[in-house]
Amino acid sequence: MKSAFKILNILLLVSAFAGCKTPQQNPNSVTPENPSALRLNYDVVYYTGGHSVLLNSGRLFARGLFYECKISDTNSSFESFRASSYTEDNSNDFRQLVSETEQSGFTARQFQYFSMGESSRATVFSGCGKGSGTERCYVRWEWQKEAFIFVFETQLENKKGLGTSELGKEFHEFVSRGIKAF
Repeated sequence: MKSAFKILNILLLVSAFAGCKTPQQNPNSVTPENPSALRLNYDVVYYTGGHSVLLNSGRLFARGLFYECKISDTNSSFESFRASSYTEDNSNDFRQLVSETEQSGFTARQFQYFSMGESSRATVFSGCGKGSGTERCYVRWEWQKEAFIFVFETQLENKKGLGTSELGKEFHEFVSRGIKAF
């Protein structure tokens, strides 16, 4: 009786595995996603408006997230961005796209503050410096809601020749129109 029961279990397992066929996949090919929303934490979402292609995402560290996106909107001055969220107690683990040492080397730097909902404000840092022939710029948008800090960052070639304050304002408008807190 026990051997018949074992044979029946083996036949059930074989039939279960026979029905599970996965298509052969090329591990080197990745299909980019065009998400309509990026969840930054349990109550804050960034709506992309369908103009961003997700390149990479994951957990930055214990309770932090990140998304790297390419911007498909041709009217935007920005080609890509990284959106991150982390908590105050994990701030030592967070790494910016451009280190603070590199930021201090920018010839033009600007801090701006924009009001946000719930009596808070977003801080925008923008800085530019001459690279190999073209002006390279970095813009960082930060907003704190309770214990969470949300950061959007981008690096770009300043093809339009905008000043740092104009870049900061444009990036704030780009980010703030998609941020929704519940």
